[in-house]
Amino acid sequence: MPISHVHGYLRHIMDECAPDRSGAVADYIPELAAVDADGYALSMCMHDGNTYSLGDVGVEFTIQSVSKPLTYALALTRLDVAEVDGKIGVEPSGEAFNEISVDERRRPRNPMINAGAILASSMLLPPVRSLPAGAVDKAFDELVEFYSGCAGRHLTIDEQVYASEAATGSRNRAIVYMLDSFGAVDTDPEAALDLYFRQCSLRVTSDDLAAIAATIAAGGVNPRTGRRVLSNEVAQRLLSVMTTCGMYDGAGDWVTSVGLPAKSGVGGGILAVLPGQLGIGVYSPRLDQHGNSVRGVDTCRRLSRDLGLHMFNVTRESRVSIRSVYSIGEFEVGADWDELQRSYLRTCRDRVRVYELQGDLTFAGAERALRRIESDLDDLDVAIVEISRVGVIDPVARTMLLGIKHTTDVRGQRAMLVDPDGVVRESVDSHRSDFVVPNLNAPEQLRGLDPTLPHVHSTMEAAVRDAEEFQLESFRRP
Repeated sequence: MPISHVHGYLRHIMDECAPDRSGAVADYIPELAAVDADGYALSMCMHDGNTYSLGDVGVEFTIQSVSKPLTYALALTRLDVAEVDGKIGVEPSGEAFNEISVDERRRPRNPMINAGAILASSMLLPPVRSLPAGAVDKAFDELVEFYSGCAGRHLTIDEQVYASEAATGSRNRAIVYMLDSFGAVDTDPEAALDLYFRQCSLRVTSDDLAAIAATIAAGGVNPRTGRRVLSNEVAQRLLSVMTTCGMYDGAGDWVTSVGLPAKSGVGGGILAVLPGQLGIGVYSPRLDQHGNSVRGVDTCRRLSRDLGLHMFNVTRESRVSIRSVYSIGEFEVGADWDELQRSYLRTCRDRVRVYELQGDLTFAGAERALRRIESDLDDLDVAIVEISRVGVIDPVARTMLLGIKHTTDVRGQRAMLVDPDGVVRESVDSHRSDFVVPNLNAPEQLRGLDPTLPHVHSTMEAAVRDAEEFQLESFRRP
């Protein structure tokens, strides 16, 4: 199977972001200062669990504050929502992640800053001051099981980072005792802090973050395992709070320019969600002044811009982009051919396949269609994409759809488009100046699209005849 067009888009975006070496790794936790500052990975997990992975995807790093929405979700799952809301607010703080901050009710302003996250961790412990032996271990085991269910694999703790956090966590210790002085902590403050340090020290990869994000995007069902790990209501609450609070005091700029619910961590990770469609995981440890990954933010911004992923994109997304797939066996062989040619064409009807698309196509829908077509190419001479039931195609989906032409050209095959309403032609005419595909891992001469759109037909009959003519080019008479 050829390298995916989507993989090419992602590689192009990484190539654009990689030269930026601004920012600095977190050093207030000594173990974090020892990481490779040049590490860089990008993963995208689609609604069906298919994952695109690029860069240092095998590198494990500690989850840090990306853990906060997960622990908040676990608290919401274990306790009554009203009980959690009584302890932790949901308003943006406009302050740094480690600010000692509460609202007028002396609640942490939201669960995405340290005060709210530590309090959420405390709510997973028994509400008694004198905890039974092993209580923190038991709570941590349950937390790891939940996190692992979201990631789709068993996660483990980085003992060195955990010890480093515990030894240098004076500010977080001040936060938990401040909350305790307000009567907000119902358990042993040191135990709550210990659980928080442990959760932040779990090891993840960019693939794990993408899978967790895709689980939230799917309303709580892990698309890689099919297991429901949180309710749709909790997933909705996470998306709301991550949108307004997930990127700390940079949240407003993030929502405007990226438009994806997200959470960052000082370990260099960013998790971002396109609800109902996909999850993104990025790793790059150099941080900006807000404590967010410099490359991670830039990568997500470019993904949103170039792939049309902003959640307020007004194009409607069809959940089922491929309506049907079939060979041209139901069409009569063309009458223009002689009997020998007709006999040959009858033997290879199954090597021409039609893909009927429907709905309004954005990046996610086009990705599903292209992945299916690319997976079939070894068995085909011709792929015909029929879009009579497609209403709107956004620019990136249009470019991806036409990009299949290059893949088939390289392989000596043919891709055709049946566009009776001129949807793609009209789109190309109105966007001709930007009608270019980024690096698709193809030869240099194939990295741009020809806006003349060869092999576009207004009827299926015309496409079938074109397919027959193409097949006959390889026909040799006995």
